[in-house]
Amino acid sequence: MATTTFILPNAKAMAQTLEMLFGGNVPVTPGKPLDTKPGCGNLIATYVSDDDKPVAVAVCDLPFAANAGCALSMLPAAAAKDTIKTKKLEQTMLDNLYEVMNILSTLLMNEQTPHLKLATLYPDIGKLPADAKALLGALKGRVDYSVNVPRYGIGGLALLTT
Repeated sequence: MATTTFILPNAKAMAQTLEMLFGGNVPVTPGKPLDTKPGCGNLIATYVSDDDKPVAVAVCDLPFAANAGCALSMLPAAAAKDTIKTKKLEQTMLDNLYEVMNILSTLLMNEQTPHLKLATLYPDIGKLPADAKALLGALKGRVDYSVNVPRYGIGGLALLTT
């Protein structure tokens, strides 16, 4: 496998970071690969280098988005369940998910990697700009996880890097 510019966190590192965010034990296990095609319903966050070029993405399914988006500000678990049913994320949940994705950026870096930062969270992969779409075909590293957000439920989360 090609080496990546950025690091990919193992399940333990992912769990530790999410435990700081959500409190309690956050089981993180290998998950099935999440779809990155337009119209799949998954959300995507883009990360850029210091020269604003896309270098990594985080993809999550609607259950992770709803569960994490509710858990961060302790919205009722029922709100997450309703969101998953209706497939409509409230702005508060999107804002909270943006914060979760921002914190996850720290897992992609260490002392040897270049700096990156969260750029944009897209609720629809089909809305990605051309440079970010091109990045999806050039990614060298990928991890897919199943994340059990305490008191909310299980969702999928993937990190993909150059």
